[in-house]
Amino acid sequence: MGKRSDFPKIDKDFYATTDHKATEPLIPFIRGNTYAEPCYGNGDLEDLLMDVATCQWRSDIRETVESSKVMDALHLTKDQLCGIDLIVTNPPFTRAILMPMLYHFITLKPTWLLLPSDYMQNVYFGDAMVRCQKVVSIGRLKWIKDSKHTSVDNFCWYFWPQHSEQQETIFKGRTK
Repeated sequence: MGKRSDFPKIDKDFYATTDHKATEPLIPFIRGNTYAEPCYGNGDLEDLLMDVATCQWRSDIRETVESSKVMDALHLTKDQLCGIDLIVTNPPFTRAILMPMLYHFITLKPTWLLLPSDYMQNVYFGDAMVRCQKVVSIGRLKWIKDSKHTSVDNFCWYFWPQHSEQQETIFKGRTK
């Protein structure tokens, strides 16, 4: 999963968001909103946010749960997201998949993505960071449920307003 990991990556970057620490810092920003989850997986992120916000769109590239549509997130349309406030997802981290998704999502709705904190330092992510309005630090997460170990990398929620251009990015650090 991380750049220092010596184990093979899981197919299609499918790392479920099962660690409650991933969503706690996001809650003040999405409470009471509706959202789309276009990288739905098994619905773990929705489970963590169930008491905070309402997931009204579920899709994933592979067949997962009955309520999730099977489709490529790059085919998501504005019409499908009518009446939905945000996109909130833990996308694949592979650059060739992530970057087109990010730029597509921000044409549709304001977007929150769970990504490694290191991304904001990478040259290839520079244009995305110029458009990013908020970064909310999380720290290390457990990606394998019931594992004793957390990741070796830190993570953040990154927020892009819809149709964002150059922004002044606000960083919110962890409080615990």
